[in-house]
Amino acid sequence: MKMTRPCVREKVLPPRECQQLIDLFETSSDVADAKLAGGVKSSLRECSYLWLDDTDETSWVFKKLAGLVSRVNQDWFQFDLEDFKEGLQLIRYDAPEDPKAPAGHYGAHMDIGASGSTVSRKLSISIQLSHGASYNGGELSVDNEGKDWVAPKDQGTAVIFSSFLQHQVRPVTKGTRYALVAWVHGPAFK
Repeated sequence: MKMTRPCVREKVLPPRECQQLIDLFETSSDVADAKLAGGVKSSLRECSYLWLDDTDETSWVFKKLAGLVSRVNQDWFQFDLEDFKEGLQLIRYDAPEDPKAPAGHYGAHMDIGASGSTVSRKLSISIQLSHGASYNGGELSVDNEGKDWVAPKDQGTAVIFSSFLQHQVRPVTKGTRYALVAWVHGPAFK
């Protein structure tokens, strides 16, 4: 069944656009350290992130993702979808400089939640912004019908999967991994 398998689309973003998003992250004063709901720091997630709203500066990426979602949903998932009800998120996972410090990662979790904005998430999207050779570790892995499926690390590649699938970003052991993530919302699954 396709709804329980990740979908991969290569070269969704060219290197120039990947770098444009990385530069946006690196020059923003709004970058934050990851915390869970309620502002609590957790060992589940170690990264920095930047929320992107649909503005004149970022509308191009929202349009590109909307087109991608439309095509992939029609061919692969066939979910009843509405839109992005929350912004896109740029994420940076760093290898620790101090070997005793935690490595950038996001432990096993699901993107669909029980309350708030996460309750209506149906599709999750992760786009690889870094060159795969620029870091070690940091693999996105998704539970694919009980098997651990590992996403390709090719720059510009998008992985789209059902938000109810458990997934994780393994610890980055060298370098830095950048990703763009988004969630598409819709009515409750029936």
